Amino acid sequence: MRRVKMAVVATILAGSTVFVGATPAHAATSLRGVVYDYSECVRIGNYGIENYGWTGPLQCVWYPTGGSYPSGYWFIYA
Repeated sequence: MRRVKMAVVATILAGSTVFVGATPAHAATSLRGVVYDYSECVRIGNYGIENYGWTGPLQCVWYPTGGSYPSGYWFIYA
């Protein structure tokens, strides 16, 4: 019985050390949306940061498509 308790405690300690050094999921910048206009990108990005807890900094990145209007999209990263 003592060996079983020691095995359980060792497993718990080993498992908890894996999570101690882990970073939270929201620490990395992630894609939050895709829009047509730069002003919409900034507006939605700031709204998300203020009201939904998105982490900054806000980045609006343009990806052209070469077609007719709109000839590309703004990707919102926060």
